[in-house]
Amino acid sequence: MAMGFPRKWKTDRFKRETPAPLKFGADGKFKILHITDIHCVQPIMDDDENRAIPEGRYKETLNVIESLVEKTNPDMVVFGGDNVSGYWEEFTYDYIKKTIEDIIEPIKKRNIPLGVVFGNHDGEIGFHTEFQMMMYMEYANCRSNLNDADVYGCGNCCITIKDSKGEKDAFALWLMDSNDYETNSEGGNSYDHVHDCQINWYETRAEELKKANGGEPVPAILFQHIPVQQELDGYREATEKDEYTFERDGNYYVIGNKILSGRIREVPCPPNMEKVYRNQFESWKKTGDIFAAFFGHDHVNDFKMNVEGIDLYQTIGAGYFTYGKERGGRLIVLDENNPRELYTESIEIPRITDTEGV
Repeated sequence: MAMGFPRKWKTDRFKRETPAPLKFGADGKFKILHITDIHCVQPIMDDDENRAIPEGRYKETLNVIESLVEKTNPDMVVFGGDNVSGYWEEFTYDYIKKTIEDIIEPIKKRNIPLGVVFGNHDGEIGFHTEFQMMMYMEYANCRSNLNDADVYGCGNCCITIKDSKGEKDAFALWLMDSNDYETNSEGGNSYDHVHDCQINWYETRAEELKKANGGEPVPAILFQHIPVQQELDGYREATEKDEYTFERDGNYYVIGNKILSGRIREVPCPPNMEKVYRNQFESWKKTGDIFAAFFGHDHVNDFKMNVEGIDLYQTIGAGYFTYGKERGGRLIVLDENNPRELYTESIEIPRITDTEGV
């Protein structure tokens, strides 16, 4: 049962001191570490008779975060949703607070700026994402907030990066809540989407940035959990010999958009396919600022595709309390001198334990 929090929240409901603006380094670079689908829970909540299994999963999950941060030394970390496994019925206030504290500890001890988007599972049982965001915001260098404006969802915000001189906004990071579920025609749940009011807010804010930038769109990338429907365009049955196929129930499939790099191992899961939710992507094209978007949600997919000039990336999952083979994250390097070109690298973190079932 939901706890009764409203689905619209304003930033001014939670006041805090504003941290220093982000800016490109003296070398003109800015590094972002994308960590998604951590799905963390406290081992004590897992009733597996073999206690080594949940303990091992917890240790492995925290090691993925620690190792990624250590390896990449980022200027910012973005959590990509399903950061905690919010469907765990044993969750209490203390457990969820401790879980969030544990997954941000490798970031907090290095005082790295943190951005947060939520997935469909974070608030599934009743500890709403607004409640969780206030926990993340207790970390002084968290750059996310409840919302930049009075729109649907939680954590919708635009974080700007100033040029290396600190004089103007040179880049924008859009963090969007793709929400959780909506009712489908069979009365069950299908994945939700970014709502029209969120898109309208994005367009209004992007226009403000454009005017302040001399009439030119500020180059931008976007992070959200559930991918856009355009990612699945051209989905059709194929054969095992076709390139970039994925298997499902003994059959092989391929999507129409070419995978430019990486791996596809499951069908992408965008919003409710019974309905047409394509206007978010169309808004990016019209506005002209976003040239790349980064998603989680599909734990074993780790690829780049280009749809009508916009790069769409999937990042592999990081956590061991859910399905998947490889675990890791994605490094993104922005270049002040070439703002619409970026370097990105998928990073896998090896297991450190050999516990059966982990």
